[in-house]
Amino acid sequence: MLLMMAVSLYTSRVILDVLGVDDFGIYNLIGGFITLFSFISASLVGAMQRFFNVALGKKDEAQYQKVYSMSVNIFAIFSLFLIIVGETVGLWFVTTQLNIPEGRETAAFWVYQITLATLIVNLFRTPDNASIIAHERMSFYAYISIGEALLKLAIVFVLQSFGQDKLIVYVLLYLASTLLINVVYRIYCRKHIPLSRFSWMWDKPIFRSLVSFSGWNLLSGGSRVVKSQGDNFLLNHYYSVAVNAAFGVAAQVYNAVNLFLTNFQTAFRPQLVQTYAAGEMDEHYSLLYRSSKYSFYLLLLIVVPVAFNLQGLLGLWLKEVPEYTFQFCLILLMVYLVDSVGAPLAISVTAQGNIKGMQIWSSVLLLAGLAASFIFLYHGAEPWIVAVITFAVHLGFFLSYMYYARKLCQVNLRLFLYKVILPVSRVAIVAVIIPILISRIDLKGWMVLLSCLICLIWVVVAVYLVGLTADERCYVMNRLSTIVKRK
Repeated sequence: MLLMMAVSLYTSRVILDVLGVDDFGIYNLIGGFITLFSFISASLVGAMQRFFNVALGKKDEAQYQKVYSMSVNIFAIFSLFLIIVGETVGLWFVTTQLNIPEGRETAAFWVYQITLATLIVNLFRTPDNASIIAHERMSFYAYISIGEALLKLAIVFVLQSFGQDKLIVYVLLYLASTLLINVVYRIYCRKHIPLSRFSWMWDKPIFRSLVSFSGWNLLSGGSRVVKSQGDNFLLNHYYSVAVNAAFGVAAQVYNAVNLFLTNFQTAFRPQLVQTYAAGEMDEHYSLLYRSSKYSFYLLLLIVVPVAFNLQGLLGLWLKEVPEYTFQFCLILLMVYLVDSVGAPLAISVTAQGNIKGMQIWSSVLLLAGLAASFIFLYHGAEPWIVAVITFAVHLGFFLSYMYYARKLCQVNLRLFLYKVILPVSRVAIVAVIIPILISRIDLKGWMVLLSCLICLIWVVVAVYLVGLTADERCYVMNRLSTIVKRK
């Protein structure tokens, strides 16, 4: 996770430098527009993982294989739909409605076509990806993720040697790397996960179950993409692609932190679903509380050092820092602190299966947030207002997750407040004391990294002394002593 985050941030720096602010803005604008289509696949992935884990929890191999085969069928149908919509409505929107700098229209057209192809290629990886996670093959998941990150790093170095239109070359190389990773996924699943074998079949009940469950995910996922890309479009409309570039840089930081958190939560998601499916509720609740608390602590290790040294880090990271990047980055980091605590609650509701209310509420919040962004930008607000609104929306998510976890999964909110909210609040207060003092010192150049290291060590101390119970501290010390003895 650390390697992937570092590679992601470094490649963003070089890509911005190689492409330039305008081309980087075009890439983020069009690449973001493509994700308008990808939310359907994301919704299906959530449904697939849930049904895979339920089948494993019940030890029903036949059901697992049926779900896998029907997932491939559904993705094939969706790919055809994606091509039709993408080459009609999507192409019209890109060529007529986006604010593309003069002379870059042709490049924007080819970026759109290649990115659409990359999205379709990615679709057929998702059943294998979901199957690997359901079987908790985390070592392979880690290695292939690192390999993918290194491929992206290689693309950056190769790109610098090209004299042609670097924007088009970049998306072509990205497509090639995606194809390669897909092949590796398929080979591994055929060899190590026999249940992940496609067979020609059509099971109407499973199709209905997958589509029905994913339908509510679809509503929420679609609203998320509309909110995100709607903000991008509004920034492009009321400002310029330079602001899209700033938003894109912040999105790279956001995505790097998200990747870090998502990979951590990927490790406990299968167990949360399987313990619920098996009726092991005491274990389920215990895992829920620990997952929420540890997710916050893990993210705090990143957010505190970065947030209190953000200006200096941006100067070291980017050769040219687009205006408003600092504000976008800082606020979006706060968004993920909220998400880190709430995500396990949402997984628990997903395991229960009745996600209708939670997804409707999420969609209402997202669309209301987009409307608020439009109103503020229309009246001349600064661009970073969209990030503030996003923070408010995600805070609303957290409250809805708490409500539905209590209503549907009988999660004891008093215990949740005592075991999660109270300790993470104490840690957050203590963790910022030293960083606040250090931030008063005017640090230059690489001294910013020393400040980050001091902040990181202090957060670790705060988590250990204030955030862990006596039993947890004892466990940590025993594990450390075991590691030391092995060496």
